[in-house]
Amino acid sequence: MKMLLLIDLSNDFIRLEGSLNCGEAGLAILPYCRQQVKNFLTHGQLVVDARDNHDPEDWEISSGLFPPHNLRGTWGQELVEEISSLHELAKQGQWLTLSKKQYNATSGTNLLSILEEYEVDEIHLVGVCTDICVRYTLNGLYEWKTAQSRNLRLVVHQQGVASFNEVGHLDSLRHFPATFGAEVV
Repeated sequence: MKMLLLIDLSNDFIRLEGSLNCGEAGLAILPYCRQQVKNFLTHGQLVVDARDNHDPEDWEISSGLFPPHNLRGTWGQELVEEISSLHELAKQGQWLTLSKKQYNATSGTNLLSILEEYEVDEIHLVGVCTDICVRYTLNGLYEWKTAQSRNLRLVVHQQGVASFNEVGHLDSLRHFPATFGAEVV
């Protein structure tokens, strides 16, 4: 089965008034991401929405590494409306949501169990930030794939990823094929 993995498409990362937004680059990927969600759902594929779900005492925030963002139960943590409005297209079990505390969506979540349960053999990634959460999630998927000797196709959609750091964004897109064997389309 194919899976579309949405990474941190929350108000805090995408909206300009969000506390850790990707600026215009984040807004620019929304139409593409929306179309991918529609495509996956209408073709009976799986969509997994992985979003930070922080508490103020989480190290990433309490240490000062990043400003408070995606705080549990806030507007900032919510999935952007352009994507959440498509939820009605999903059949039961076709749209799953994961709360994550770390960059890597495979760490501390049940994402790897979902891959096994749904017999996922192809993962398409969209979201933010290319050089942080997308990159570390891709690393986690690669490590799982190689440890399990799985034939898992990894695909990053260049039009569907963004960052507030353009240099990191471009470096990551160059890095993905050579290091993780991921396709960048």
